[in-house]
This record gives sequence, C-alpha cells and structure tokens, in this order.
Amino acid sequence: MKKGSYLDIYGYFKERILNGHLKAGDKLPSLRQVSIKRGLNTTTVLKGYEMLEREGYIFKVLGKGSFVSKNRDFSINTDNQLILERALITEEEKKNLIDFSKDEIDLIKLIGLDLKNIMLKVLVLNDNIFEEENLKGSMSLRDVIADYLEDSDIFISSGEVVVLNSSQQCLNTILKLFFKKKGDINVVVSDPTKYKALNIFKERANVKGIHLLDDGWDFKDFEEVLKKNKIDFIYESFSYQNPSGIVWSDEKKEKLLKLAEEYDFYIIEEDNNSDLYYLEEKPKSLKSYDRAGRERVFYVKDLSKCIHKEMKISYMIVPPIFKERLDFEVLNFEITPGNFTQKTLEYLIKNNIYTESLKKIREKIKIRYKYMIAHLKKIDGVRLMYNPGGGRSIWIKLNRNIDEKEFYYLCKKNGVSFLPGAIFYCDKRIDSKIRLSFIGIEKDDIEKGLNIIENTIKEMNCKML
Repeated sequence: MKKGSYLDIYGYFKERILNGHLKAGDKLPSLRQVSIKRGLNTTTVLKGYEMLEREGYIFKVLGKGSFVSKNRDFSINTDNQLILERALITEEEKKNLIDFSKDEIDLIKLIGLDLKNIMLKVLVLNDNIFEEENLKGSMSLRDVIADYLEDSDIFISSGEVVVLNSSQQCLNTILKLFFKKKGDINVVVSDPTKYKALNIFKERANVKGIHLLDDGWDFKDFEEVLKKNKIDFIYESFSYQNPSGIVWSDEKKEKLLKLAEEYDFYIIEEDNNSDLYYLEEKPKSLKSYDRAGRERVFYVKDLSKCIHKEMKISYMIVPPIFKERLDFEVLNFEITPGNFTQKTLEYLIKNNIYTESLKKIREKIKIRYKYMIAHLKKIDGVRLMYNPGGGRSIWIKLNRNIDEKEFYYLCKKNGVSFLPGAIFYCDKRIDSKIRLSFIGIEKDDIEKGLNIIENTIKEMNCKML
C-alpha cells in the first residue's frame, strides 16, 4: 500500500473486495495499523473506512473493528472486469505486450526531459517545500496557472483555480457541490464518452447519452432531453474527444452555452487533449467562451497526462457561485497534491519548460499519428470513424461480423492490447468499435501491433467461412 489520501484508502480496499482478495466476513486492518503503514493520521484512514461503509462494502462491529459486508453483491459486469484485468496486468506481462490502451505521456522517455534534475533544483530553491500550503493549492502556483491560461483566452483570477490530484478527483468534487442524494443528479454525456468519467457518474447520478456527430452533439436529441428532464450538468471533452477524437465546432460550443443559461445547467469541460494538435491550429476551449459574471463552465485539466503519470496533479476552474460550497468540501477532505509536486509544476510553467516540452511532444507524436492513420487505411475490415488531426488515439470500427470482445481477447493472446468500444457507451453496447492510442508507443511497435491486429482480423474471418 502506498501513501495517499482517504480516497486512496477507499480505492485500495474497494479493489481488494471487488477482486476477491478480501471476502465477506474478512476483517480489515485497524485504523492504527493502516495509519502507521501509510504514514497518515487516523482521521484520514477513518474517512476512507466511512466511505466504504456508506457504500455498503464494509460494516462496523463495536469493539471488534470493520468487516467486509455479506449482504451485498460485489460482482462487477464483464466490461468493468476487463478494465480491472487491464489495470492489474503484471510488469512481466507488459514486456510481451504492445499496449494501444496507454494514453499517458512520459516526458522523460519521449523527449529526454531531465525531470530528476529539475526536481532537485526545486528542492534547493524552496526552503519551505514540505510545509503545508493553502487548502485549494499553492497560491503562487494558482497565480502561475491563471497567467498561463491567458494565452488560451481564458481570463480568470487565481482564486477560481483549485489544485487537485487527478481529474477523477475533480469530477468527484464537482458531484458533491450539487449537494443532492444519490440518483437525484441528472448528467448528460456524449455517447461514447471517457469510461472513467462515465463510471464515476453512473455510481452517483442518472446518466443520459447524446449521439455525437462530426462537429459535436446532435442538438435535436439534446433539446428533447432538456424539455423532458431537469439537467444538473453535462460532461464533455470538446477538443479531440475521448474516445472519438472529434473536435466540436465553435458554433456548437456557443450554442451549448446559450442552452446552459436558458435551461439552467452547468458544463464540465475536461480539456486534456487540446495541446496535442498536429495538423491544425489549437482548438479553442469552451471555457474561453464563458461569460464573466454568468459563468457556466467547470474547466478541468489533468497535467499528469502531459508530464508523467506518477506526477499526479490536476486543476479545475470553478464558477464563482460555487466558491463557498467548494471551500467547505476542500476543508473537509485532503484533496490537494503535495507541495513538492506543486512547486515542481510551478517551476516547469514559470520557466517555459512546460510550453517548450509540448512543442517537442507535438513534433514527435505527429510522426506516429500520421504513420498510424496511413497504416490503418490499408487494413481490410477496419474503418476510421474520424480523422482527428490531434489527440491521443484513433476510434475505429471493425466489420460488424467481428465480435469486439472476442477480438480483444484474441489480440491480447497474440500480444496486443487496446480498449474495446463497449466500455465507452452508457448502455455498454457491442458495436464492433475499438480505441487505439498512439501516444505511448514507438513507431516500430505501432507497425508490429497493427500487423497483429490485421492478422487477427484475417484469423477471425477465416473462422467464419
């Protein structure tokens, strides 16, 4: 068990319960045992245990401790089993697998950024590096982020910025701001949409999916939903949407903001891909259209996705109307990353290292992107759903007679992994689609992996004859 927040405690034991390592009736370690092992105070551990108890994973016996519940079905559906399977893959297995599911950037490997030396400089420059910072994040980092965003036509005060560990944590915090019972929150997402966000929303809200066209949502469908339901918020990535790669048109972004005012809903914009443009100009964020004094957009950015997966840091911009409620949530939960991580990010942005690194990343990944598009177009039985011009992945459709799950397991057996399309849909439909990421794979491995995919398609087609 690694050190972390109450959410890490909750996630660690939840995973062990779901995968069967902890069975019904098993006793959990005491608060004191966990706090010593992880270097946390017992209050933090208690919060994690309380969250597990609220969701029915464990129960308490006075004077004896906490135990795994017997009266709840902890089984997960086959799509989530597949996600869990992928997350638990061993380092040994990874060596023999070309993984098209990876979508994180590693600046150390990709462009040779000397992150270790940068972190040593940060240690030397900051005498107070291990002192506790503001609950919403380092004030100096929030100032730097606010200044940095001006280049993207986002004009905000540093007081509107909140620094957190991950985009998932941002989404969980936003859900709490609406202060409703589970099942009373109504959320609208693209169909398909990012599977991690979808799973978070489905645990706590009613989720409705809207068909995605080449330039954004089908507004006929969306306006029908608005007329029939009180929507609390919508969630979307407007630039190189995950998994489709679609970029919303400026006209549709503006129309969405008008509808938000008319029907009184808010918008979560997760913007992790807009910096990864290869064939065109950087797309404008929805937040850049948000009107001062009438803000409707929660803007979320996960910076670990463009630096290194172990440097867990994200930020969000929250409409001022939610300030008091947000301060209350931040006060009650330990959700900001360590000061060392924050100061490292501040150094990267302030000294222009982050911006220059992004330029180098784009040049390097553009080669992989072009190569992958060209190769996919030559494979019989594969259709590109959209040619994005940026982002991290390609959304493709297989021949309808190919079962995507069977295809997934056969490819994995042959040495290739990717994400099957079903996990991205609200209804988990089987539609013979898969997502292939090119961001974390060298060109030679892209060629080998796509050859395996092509041969697997031929193998499955032969079985059907």
